[in-house]
Amino acid sequence: MSAEGWFETAPEAAARAAIALAAAPGVALEHAPLTPFMDPRTAGAPGVAPLDPADWLVAAADHDAQMAARDALIAAMPDRVLAHDPAADAAAQELLELVIAHQSARGRLRAPGGAALRADGVRVPLEQGPPIAVAARLAQEDFVILDRPAGAAEHVLLSAAVCFPAHWTLAEKFRRPLVRIHRPVPGYEGELARRVQRLFDGVRAGRPLVRANWNFQSERALWTPVSEAEKMAAASAPCAPRAPERWLRVERQTILRLARSGAVVFAIRTFLSPIEALTPAQRRGLGRALAALGEEERAAKAGPALRAWAQAAEGSAPG
Repeated sequence: MSAEGWFETAPEAAARAAIALAAAPGVALEHAPLTPFMDPRTAGAPGVAPLDPADWLVAAADHDAQMAARDALIAAMPDRVLAHDPAADAAAQELLELVIAHQSARGRLRAPGGAALRADGVRVPLEQGPPIAVAARLAQEDFVILDRPAGAAEHVLLSAAVCFPAHWTLAEKFRRPLVRIHRPVPGYEGELARRVQRLFDGVRAGRPLVRANWNFQSERALWTPVSEAEKMAAASAPCAPRAPERWLRVERQTILRLARSGAVVFAIRTFLSPIEALTPAQRRGLGRALAALGEEERAAKAGPALRAWAQAAEGSAPG
């Protein structure tokens, strides 16, 4: 599943250093800019809304630290953050061209000649490495390319650069269809799976969609891969001790159809904020959202201590 011939695996020390960069203070924000749990329409899945193409990719004060982590992870662990099937060659090149055009139009990079100069001053060669990896070095988003082969019932993951996996591993999802990709997401199979497939079938070029996923974690860390076996083992032991969850993790997820290739790009922009950054109103909204979820989904998003903290805000003064 690695991008064979594109990169050489770096020494283990480089991998540890890259993972440390993905947990550095600057990768998080001091406020919570995106709180999907505040609105019942976006608190649960799929919670999809139309998106202005001008807002496809977003940058914030966490840009420089996150980009440094992305550069390091791609260089040190290509076999863990990159996956590419040659069937997606044209789509990956189209994605790279779109990212360059989008970021350049917003002043986030300049691309004279064969390199792009990012806002943090880093020069990224445009022809050094696979297009999917280069695209991931020009934006804070992770990129996943999916397409629906002729005669197939579902879209299949054919190419990806995922530096900030939220408790999953790319190797287990590569070349898998949507239902298999989402294993073991609580409640995905059935009607939700059919709705998601209809979204991927129906999204039109020039009319992207956006949604958000959210949960809480114990550490300030963006590199958080977890295998399916580990997730199922944790689900089978719901009473096991849980580390204090001090960080809100929100994924802004966009679905975009590539005009030439027809493939679909699933882009993931990760925001990390300390729970102390939540305003009183956001904390109350979180308590209401957690109370409205089914038990399995609620347990997946937050442990008992955090749920109690959020729900205790119901009795506080308006904020």
